[in-house]
Amino acid sequence: MKLRFTYVLLIFIIIICSSTIPNYRYSKKAYNQEENTILWSNDRKLTWEDFKGVPDSSSQSVLVTVAGTTSVINFEYKTIKNMMTSYKIESIFVKNKSWTITSDTLVLAHEQLHFDITELYARRIRKTFDSLKSRKNYIEDNYVKVYDHNIMQKNELDDLYDNQVYGNNMNQNRWIKKISNEILKLKKYEYLPED
Repeated sequence: MKLRFTYVLLIFIIIICSSTIPNYRYSKKAYNQEENTILWSNDRKLTWEDFKGVPDSSSQSVLVTVAGTTSVINFEYKTIKNMMTSYKIESIFVKNKSWTITSDTLVLAHEQLHFDITELYARRIRKTFDSLKSRKNYIEDNYVKVYDHNIMQKNELDDLYDNQVYGNNMNQNRWIKKISNEILKLKKYEYLPED
């Protein structure tokens, strides 16, 4: 639980710190390494080798917590006179901020679902952004509010997920199905990188 609080605090700090930067809210560039991140993909699931971070040994919760995942919604955009001209929303997993002290496959599935929840909210943001754009609403503040609101909801869902599945494999399987179905419903809003 303390790790989740730390995670929420980290996201809050990222949001606050990046609010003074005009062109993006959060960016992979903040970590200075693209190879330190994994872009969410239905075809690429996390492995324990992806967890490169070190647990906080000073935290008492490490005795109970065996893994921690940092996945964020990258929001980069450009504006002219506070009007949105372009944007990009990506779900990314941050390797050096994610850690484990186990190799248990059930725990890995749990951590994967946190990453999947991040993707679900990225798709919800893209859907709302597309709706704003189709109504010719390009006001930067409206996009930022949508992003911030969805980050808050994502964090709440992550906490609810942790609380409902801790030590309960049946609930874990229900959550996997539920989130997978929600992601599938928003297939149209999947991010496909331009290569």
